[in-house]
Amino acid sequence: MKTRSDLQITTACPTCSPAEPRLHHIIRQRGAEVLVRCDECGSVHTVISKPVRTASVRTIVSRGEDSERYTTELPADHEIYVGDELLVDDPAADEVHLVEVASIESDGRRAVAAVAAEIDTIWARAIDEVTVKIAIHDGTKTESIRLQVFGDQEFTIGAVEKIGWKNARIVRIKLHKRGFKKNKGDVVLAKDIKRIFAERIR
Repeated sequence: MKTRSDLQITTACPTCSPAEPRLHHIIRQRGAEVLVRCDECGSVHTVISKPVRTASVRTIVSRGEDSERYTTELPADHEIYVGDELLVDDPAADEVHLVEVASIESDGRRAVAAVAAEIDTIWARAIDEVTVKIAIHDGTKTESIRLQVFGDQEFTIGAVEKIGWKNARIVRIKLHKRGFKKNKGDVVLAKDIKRIFAERIR
């Protein structure tokens, strides 16, 4: 097994390439056992890794109005940046959550990046499932609606969406990372959306 990066490894896949190494993403690591997903066929299996020094990092994950506290095991020398995506293990639910790093505290100060061993706390927001806020204007009033969708769902400027029992055309999208998308045909993933502005179609 050859390590390509801290969160990816190259190893044989028992499903599609038992004799040829393939790129895998690390889902979870406990001691020498590493749970990985094959990039080629998507199968999940366990491999045994060489011991890697890890750091237990306190991670606060927000999902809408709620926040949960987790402990994330990361390679000690792995550098984390604001905006990175991480997989956070939730042992209580026996699953993992995809999150985006919103803020890092290192040595008592906010930082844009830091190695895991020097991080006090990671603040992140869940992006596997997200709540999308939509403001629909009908010419006289504006109605606010919240949709629960998968983070990788696409929304397109100019597209007509069925929102509840209403049809509405998306006219612009406010992004989490500042700015707007407003050109017809622009596509934005739900995880990157702060608010959608739409006009009702009668």
